[in-house]
Amino acid sequence: MSDFYTSEIMQGAPVQFKNDTQRLIYESLESNGIPFTRIESDPGVSMDDCLNIDRAFGIETVKTILLTNRQKNKFWLYVTHARKAFITKEFGASLQIPRVSFADEPLMIEILGTSHGAATPFGLLRESARDVVFVMDKDVAARQKIVITDGDPCGFIAIANTDLFTLLQRQPILIDNPAPINNP
Repeated sequence: MSDFYTSEIMQGAPVQFKNDTQRLIYESLESNGIPFTRIESDPGVSMDDCLNIDRAFGIETVKTILLTNRQKNKFWLYVTHARKAFITKEFGASLQIPRVSFADEPLMIEILGTSHGAATPFGLLRESARDVVFVMDKDVAARQKIVITDGDPCGFIAIANTDLFTLLQRQPILIDNPAPINNP
């Protein structure tokens, strides 16, 4: 067992916000009366880190990826199983789009207001993300709840998918990720 820190499960917003996106997330959740629970942790960026977060919530985390085309003028926010491999060629084929690549950190900050390790569907609340296409694995969308970052790699929120979609005022495009789940 590692020395990875996770807090007890909490309700409500943190006392201090670490960035503007985090503030927007909690203010939006509160003003819309959307229930959620949260934890604070060491930075949750690796698969092993996510396993610790999974145990803290009793719910599996997901990974969120911001993708872009070569011209860096079209974007896709993809929410997938945390322990499934991501293959850009399969993603593109699923959506019938040309090759995509990972958005670099300056683009993530500009569009989602988050750094690497903190990408979150909540970033779609930002005006700068209005044209980002929201994509989710079918198996992740079928879950009652998911665990996602709160805009900081040390903060995680468990939320019902239906509440997330209501808050974002978007339904994701659903695709199949055929990759096997890598069990720890």
